[in-house]
Amino acid sequence: MEVPQGLALSDIRSAILQGSIVPKPAYSTRERIWSAISHRYFSTYPSWVGYGLAQATTQGMYSTHYLSLAYLYFTLGDRLVFDFVTEVIWQKWQHQSTAVHRGDLLAFLDTQWEESPQIQKWHDSTRIRLASTILAALRDFHLLKGVQKKYIQGVTIEAEPVYHLLCILMAEGKRGRALLEAPDWRLFLWSEAQVVHALANLAQQQWIRFEKGGRTVIIELVRGS
Repeated sequence: MEVPQGLALSDIRSAILQGSIVPKPAYSTRERIWSAISHRYFSTYPSWVGYGLAQATTQGMYSTHYLSLAYLYFTLGDRLVFDFVTEVIWQKWQHQSTAVHRGDLLAFLDTQWEESPQIQKWHDSTRIRLASTILAALRDFHLLKGVQKKYIQGVTIEAEPVYHLLCILMAEGKRGRALLEAPDWRLFLWSEAQVVHALANLAQQQWIRFEKGGRTVIIELVRGS
């Protein structure tokens, strides 16, 4: 279902629970889907994020345009996923080691106990299920490929999620070189040169003003959120 003009949250909830947007036969399944979508995309971000996702549905739910935008907010909204991608997967990509195993994520969880003490209370079955779920999601967003064995692939990112991430970084107070060096760009597996190329593309579309000379970087929003 396409919702290019957006819907009120109450209408989205009703449409999902009634099966209009998510045609799953079991009400309990539709209820879990609404809970997950609401937590990931609607309860954390400003309204323009939801509007951007609604607009992206016009390209199709499996289009690169929609998936890359949904991927951005999926990873930004989950610190564990964000850190796993920007640390473990990023390092593998940099060293041209593309195989990703469930054990990689389980080992990563072991390093997160100090920051997230609750992980120590999880049963092994919970940790294994979580690892499998995260890897499957990253595959669905096309960051990974493969079913039994998963490998990193260069994810295709459209201009819209690039602009969204730039807006978020600027809202956090980052300016100049700090924008180029933000670890968030690692979600796209990009080097600084690729970030510069993507921002230059936004400047050509007159979405931003972008100037770079040596260590000096000037970035200003033109399009607005």
